[in-house]
Amino acid sequence: MTDLVPVQRDQADHIGRLVAAFLDGRRSRLTAEAYARDLKSWLTWCATNTVDPLDAWPAHVQMWLTHLTNDRGEAGNTRARRLGAVSSWYGWLIRHQAAPRNPALLEREERPVRAPRKAPALSDQQTAALLAAADLDSRRAAAIVHLLLYTGIRVGELLGATTADLGEDRGHSVLHVRGKGGKARVASLVPPVMLRLHAYLAERPDVAGTELVPAGQAGAGGPRPLIATTRGNPLDRKEIRRLLRRLAKAAGLPEVLAEQIRPHSTRATYATAALDAGVPVRDVQYAMGHASPVTTEGYDRSTLSPDRSPAYRLMQRFTAGSVET
Repeated sequence: MTDLVPVQRDQADHIGRLVAAFLDGRRSRLTAEAYARDLKSWLTWCATNTVDPLDAWPAHVQMWLTHLTNDRGEAGNTRARRLGAVSSWYGWLIRHQAAPRNPALLEREERPVRAPRKAPALSDQQTAALLAAADLDSRRAAAIVHLLLYTGIRVGELLGATTADLGEDRGHSVLHVRGKGGKARVASLVPPVMLRLHAYLAERPDVAGTELVPAGQAGAGGPRPLIATTRGNPLDRKEIRRLLRRLAKAAGLPEVLAEQIRPHSTRATYATAALDAGVPVRDVQYAMGHASPVTTEGYDRSTLSPDRSPAYRLMQRFTAGSVET
C-alpha cells in the first residue's frame, strides 16, 4: 500500500510498514483482508487529495465518507464498516505513538447510518431443495452447503478451518472452530455432513490418500484448507456467495430469495430452524458462538407454533389434581 500515500517515499514506506504491522496483528486472515480493503479505500482517497494519513483530521474523514456516498454510491452499512476499520487502525497507531489523533472518531450524527439488514432464512422445504441442488452440483458444493446448514458456523470460520481441525469428541465427529476474538468451540458433524465431507476430501489431490490426524497428535502433517480451490488454496467468501445464489436458482427457490441469499442466510436458517424445533437458546447460542443469548434470540423469526403454546403446560398445571378440565 505504500504507493497510495501522498508523501515522500521514505514516509510512504513507513506508513506501509505501519499498515502491514497492524494487519499482522489480526487473528483472522479474513478479517485482515477486509481491513486491508477498507484501509486501501481511505489511503487511496488521501493520495488523490494530497492528505497525509498521519496528520488527518475528522474533516478529512467526513470528506472521504461523502466521496464514498456521492461518487461511489456506497451504502451506509459499507461506509460504517470502512469507518470502523480506519478507526481501528488509528487506535492502533495511537497506542504505538505513531499518530497524534484518531480522525475517524466522529460524532454520532456524523457517522454513517447502518440500515437494519437481516439475511433471509430458508423454510424447511427450501433448505431441503438447496441441499439437493448442492448434491447434484459437485462434491465440494455438497460439502460446503451441508457444513454451513448443519453447523451454523460463520462462513469466515468455515473458510479459516483446516483439515487438522477435524476430530472426535466422545464418539462424535467434530470440527474445532475458531470464532470471533479467537474463541474456540466445537461444532458437531452429523453423518450427512461427514458423508459429503469425506467424499469431497477423497477427490482432493492435496488431501486424498493421507490420514487426517488432528493437530498436535502424532502423525499430524501440515494442515490443508478444509475447503479449497482446485489448486488447494483457500476459497473466499465471494465464491461462497456466488455458489449459494447459483444453487438457489437451480433449486427453484423464489427469484427474489435467490437474489438475496448470501452466506449468512445459512446461519440464519440454522438458528431459526433450531429455535423453532424447540432447541434451548443456550445450546443454539454455544453452537453459533454468540457471546449473548440476546443475539441468538434475534434469529428467532418464527411465530409461536400452536403445539408449543404455554397454554398446554398451564392446562396441565392448573388442572393437576382436579377432576374437571
